[in-house]
Amino acid sequence: MFAGLLQNTSWLKVDLSCLFSPPSARFGTDQSKGAQAMSNEAKATKKKTRSARGTGRLYKRTPDGKEFPSDNKTPGVFWIQYTINGKRERHALTGKDGKPITDLRKAEAERKRLTAPMRAGKREEQLEAMTAALERATGKKEQAKDEAIPAIPLSEAWEVYKVSQKRKKQTRSKTKTKTKTGQDTLRYYSGYWNVFMEWLEVNEPDTHCLQDVTQTMAEAYADYLISSGLSANTYNKHTGFLELLFFVLGKQAGIKKNPFSEVGREELNTKSRRELTIAELKEILTKAEGDLQTLLTIGTFTGLRLGDCCTLSWGEVDLDRGLITRIPNKTAKKGKSVRLGIPPALFDILAMIPPIKRKGYILPRFAELYTYRNKDGRPTKQPNISNEIQKHFKACGIQVHKIGTGYIKAPDPTGKHEYIWKHTGKRAVVEVGFHSLRHTYVSLHAERGTPQAMIQGNVAHSSPAMTAHYTHVSEEAAVRTAQVLVLDDPKPAALTVPDWIAEKLEGMTAKNWKQIKGELLEVAR
Repeated sequence: MFAGLLQNTSWLKVDLSCLFSPPSARFGTDQSKGAQAMSNEAKATKKKTRSARGTGRLYKRTPDGKEFPSDNKTPGVFWIQYTINGKRERHALTGKDGKPITDLRKAEAERKRLTAPMRAGKREEQLEAMTAALERATGKKEQAKDEAIPAIPLSEAWEVYKVSQKRKKQTRSKTKTKTKTGQDTLRYYSGYWNVFMEWLEVNEPDTHCLQDVTQTMAEAYADYLISSGLSANTYNKHTGFLELLFFVLGKQAGIKKNPFSEVGREELNTKSRRELTIAELKEILTKAEGDLQTLLTIGTFTGLRLGDCCTLSWGEVDLDRGLITRIPNKTAKKGKSVRLGIPPALFDILAMIPPIKRKGYILPRFAELYTYRNKDGRPTKQPNISNEIQKHFKACGIQVHKIGTGYIKAPDPTGKHEYIWKHTGKRAVVEVGFHSLRHTYVSLHAERGTPQAMIQGNVAHSSPAMTAHYTHVSEEAAVRTAQVLVLDDPKPAALTVPDWIAEKLEGMTAKNWKQIKGELLEVAR
């Protein structure tokens, strides 16, 4: 069958000339004219998609930054681009409500309105009119942007700030300070914020949002703090926190200028505590009793801050090598430890504590007071320690407040006592406190010729200017340095027999004296 078809090829002889002949030959003259008209209409339609001169280029932009022709079906916001005074401008089109335009018909109408000045008038008039139109469009955009930013009520600002601290750390460009805040500091900040809120409620009752706080209000509040008699340090903490809060929430709240950025800081007296004399040191160490005596002795012969002395543990003390190794609380984040030799006077005090009790904190009562936190997380019992120390200093006849402030020592007009403590009517400026022991520690070492680098290494100052001279403190150097730190009487209070030894001696009999002797010799070793 297939062979027959191949032999008979007449069926393949088809006239294919019609496939290659012009349209007029195939369809006739009328049909040719119709096709030509359709072609011309298509070209005209294609030309219409091109923007008329002076109307700018309209296009569509998606959230990821991709651009498409205005007639593209891809969802996006319409943008316009045009050249004015030799400079190319481009911006998103927004409606009267300030919202971005996503409809082609509305976009064409807005383009026509914006570029109308460019299609009529002289060149100068065109530029002037177009510039004004651009400014109006930009102004509306900024206004819409500002209106779109949700207001942060003052009643919610603190919670918003706390949430912000859980995010990535930010940096204040002015001071290069990291704004991430620790939990303990947040508790203090909460108090500063409450004081500011109370002031606003009384003095600016119509202020309800964070954006409503002005520089004038900030300056008035700063004057209020100063008139309240706050110390320079406390004043700076209040205003510094508020500047920080407005900085952190500024962008979120749409605040263009931080109202507290221009509020000045009070000059600090960085050395407000004076050193104690040798006579005063002897007095306070000799008259102190129990764990207060141990606390003051540790502070005197180590130079550690109050918190470090209160929370010093036996694990940080090596009596056999005569060393104390501790990471100070203030510089704990850096993890840098200090190595201190134990002077003879301190060694005698620590050695008097029975070995069986050398566990945990050296001063458990003070450690409990210092580390206690109430339900709000505030260290409310720490002032009890300072009050006990100040009371002891006053009992030793030491003037703790700056003359003319707080309580001063004055003769007793009744003659019942040698002197009494009388209030001056002015806020107390503490001049002598536990921190005076730290200053005294530095001064005594300096007087005895201890190298400056060794002193700075021992007290672990955090100032870069001071740490520039630090050197590594070896064990031998620490012990050697400690030996020079002695008072005229190197044992200011160590001659007192502890109560537990007195009890054993009182209970000594002919039958148990050998046992008690062995226990006391074991302690002595």
